[in-house]
Amino acid sequence: MIKPARIVVLFPLLLLLAGRPAAGRDYITINDPNFRPYPLALAPWKDLGGGRDIVDKGYDILRSDMSITGVFKLLDPRSFIADPRQEGLSSASIKFADWINVGAEGLVKVGVVRKGKEVILDCHLFDVAAGKEVLGRKIRGPAGDLRRLVHTFADALIRHFTGTPSVFFTRIVFAKKTNQRTKEICIMDFDGFHESCVVRNGSINLLPAWSSDGRGIFYSSYLHGGPHLYYLDLRTRKSRVVSKSPGLNIGVSACPDGKRIALTLSRDENAEIYSMNTDGSNPRRLTRDWAIDSSPAWSPDAKRLAFVSERAGTPQIYVMQADGSGVRRLTFKGNYNQTPDWSPRGDWILFNARDERLVYDIFRINPESGEIVRLTQDQGHNEHPSFSPDGNLVVFSSTRTGESKLYIMNADGTNQRLISRRKGEYTTPEWGPWLEK
Repeated sequence: MIKPARIVVLFPLLLLLAGRPAAGRDYITINDPNFRPYPLALAPWKDLGGGRDIVDKGYDILRSDMSITGVFKLLDPRSFIADPRQEGLSSASIKFADWINVGAEGLVKVGVVRKGKEVILDCHLFDVAAGKEVLGRKIRGPAGDLRRLVHTFADALIRHFTGTPSVFFTRIVFAKKTNQRTKEICIMDFDGFHESCVVRNGSINLLPAWSSDGRGIFYSSYLHGGPHLYYLDLRTRKSRVVSKSPGLNIGVSACPDGKRIALTLSRDENAEIYSMNTDGSNPRRLTRDWAIDSSPAWSPDAKRLAFVSERAGTPQIYVMQADGSGVRRLTFKGNYNQTPDWSPRGDWILFNARDERLVYDIFRINPESGEIVRLTQDQGHNEHPSFSPDGNLVVFSSTRTGESKLYIMNADGTNQRLISRRKGEYTTPEWGPWLEK
């Protein structure tokens, strides 16, 4: 398995035409009240030599990447009036008026050269109104690694328009049930590709959570009784015990500072929230209440924790300081609210709630104002939402097609799409962090 810290360094890159400098640029911000998707035309890819079997595959990958982000309004290729036989990859060869007439503000063109097992992508972004190229990349690598090559250009586009990294090299961890007796811990790319199960021990393994650096996964397992808490090092594929207190050791959230975790323990004969070092040392009890307290989630500044408590009689979302002080109830609507997840920007907390029809759906709440927005409705049970590291996307599980599968959507609930592709029941996903390069 590729080391997470090196996940994007898989092939040599030749970076050309650096584009406009970042200083003074106006970037697209999805959470801006005035945000509108940027009208982008993706021209059909051109075979520049030996790449006939690459052009359609690469184009489809790039179009999928761009559509997932929620940043762009992708124009329908059927509306294009430019003649692909006449236009090349340079500004001088492009009739920009044809692209203005179909509503494009940006135009992407890619040429492909294949030399044996190597492929070269000659990638270009044009400002249509200005009639000039603003970004170019030549990306080369193994033809069998086409998906990552395309993700590299897609990432350059996102950085150009938003000033932030993309999610194209992030991963999602989840629990997967493939038979009645076991559950495995598995990971996949952000779009559902390259799925692999990393904990397969013949036992029931639950509630995976990423370490803050993305190099490992915390999970609970009944392998030796328990449930006990384990940590899997993704580089060595070896697991170690973190916590095996009597009772529950479940529901980890890794602190952004990389030094601590929060979790639920029932060592005191009641489920309470604890924090401890990532190796299990120095456990500290944070909640003290007769009711069940569970599902902690760190705020991005590591100063607060959201959690679930039944102290008001039903499960509700609460917020407290990182030391357990200043407990404040956040949700007052509904009688069964669970699984909070804090936005990387700190402006929203996701959670799922059960409505009067006993159906689970996903909501988000502003931790300061208490404003609630419903994100899913009338499509099966939707649970366990988790933000992407840029805060623009959400992964969740849903039974809308029968068996529980994984979906992603924009943070406002739009653009919902299935990403899990194999058989089995997919549950409790968590989106991983950006990885070091």
